[in-house]
Amino acid sequence: MKVLVLAPSAYLLGGVQDWLANLVPGLRAGGLEVTVAVPDGDHHRHGPYAQAYPALEAQPLTNPSGSAEGRIRAIAALLERLNPQLVLGVNLVDLYPAAQRSRRRGRFHGRVVMTLHALQTEYFDDLRRHGAGIDAVIATNRLACRLASERGGIDPARVLYAPYGVPVPPWQAPSGDPAATLRLAWVGRLEQAQKRVNDLPPLLTALQALGIDVQLSIAGDGDERPALETSLAPWIARGRVRWLGHVDQCRLAEQIFGHHHALVITSAWETGPIVAWQAMASGMAVVSSRYVGSGLEGALEHDATALLFPCGDGAAGAAQLARLRQPALLERLSRGGHALVAGRYSQGASLEAWRRALGQVLALAPLPGNPPEPPRAPAGRLDRWLGHRRGEDLRRLLGQRFRHASAGSEWPHSGGEGDGAAERELLAAAGRLDHLGDPRG
Repeated sequence: MKVLVLAPSAYLLGGVQDWLANLVPGLRAGGLEVTVAVPDGDHHRHGPYAQAYPALEAQPLTNPSGSAEGRIRAIAALLERLNPQLVLGVNLVDLYPAAQRSRRRGRFHGRVVMTLHALQTEYFDDLRRHGAGIDAVIATNRLACRLASERGGIDPARVLYAPYGVPVPPWQAPSGDPAATLRLAWVGRLEQAQKRVNDLPPLLTALQALGIDVQLSIAGDGDERPALETSLAPWIARGRVRWLGHVDQCRLAEQIFGHHHALVITSAWETGPIVAWQAMASGMAVVSSRYVGSGLEGALEHDATALLFPCGDGAAGAAQLARLRQPALLERLSRGGHALVAGRYSQGASLEAWRRALGQVLALAPLPGNPPEPPRAPAGRLDRWLGHRRGEDLRRLLGQRFRHASAGSEWPHSGGEGDGAAERELLAAAGRLDHLGDPRG
């Protein structure tokens, strides 16, 4: 089976990148012919990405003009050259109109798959806009599967589930006395909307009020770092908080996983997270918000595989963390989490789920018809005067090129940007749906 994966190259750290870096070699070892292509430009750069993930052997995908038409042409040319049986899109929305164009030409006959890694309105809007040309969705989270159908309008028979996977070494108990100093870790992107990183100062304040000695390691970076450093200054000065900054998988294994009593998760929503499965695999306990995405997934079971608290409630989170000072409870959670990951989220289990899902996509009936490309706004005056295609022809003839201010503009993840009100409405609706799988909800 020939498989093409299209993924961004602007981001060298994160759960999606780790997932892809683990999945592709496994698929190749199983006999699949997998090609990975990533954009090469000003913000998305093939060179650093290829250096960070050499096992992927990623090919560069270039867009000389920087326009949307240029992106579609670049992807269409790749599809027509390789004509893979399956194409997996990883947050590059221009795949969908490009595939429709190549199908109409009769030069691409494969199936198109959206891999869904987020609970954000823009991706479900993309499914409604481009769904007539998307053969299947593969999501890493049970709630995301439901939303692909209910929000994205995709036939439930075309929505498949395949979780993230992590290496699982033999179980090892957390070291050190939690009653003396409780060693905690927080790992992720330092931002507020999803990760709610600004919940950490109130959480530490509540722990301090309980008289609990804590050491917190923070691994990650992002826009909220300066403000967070200011908020955490008293704990940093006393050596209770340490910053690790960007941390790759090797350093996470050396400095975080297996070297703390618990991982703290403060997120509003997740489709994993991979860091939770990594922490559990290392023997750490997980103390987490009841984030949207945890209910239907059914992995974080309070008092069995994790300790849970209401999202944004620092006092409740501190109360759950205080319980970890009981060595028997800490060991029980450690064993329970490790067993969960070994059974459901190991690399082997994940790889088998993805192989099975890819096979199911090939077995689906072909989509009816081949709809035209959805209309899109002109890129500039040439498009307004001549239309997208002739405007692009002249743009290339003249050597004109758009310069983009961000990675998301250069090669967009999605066709739009969800506003705050839309995201809040989605999160509320998704939370109500997610509680159907949470008997405590």
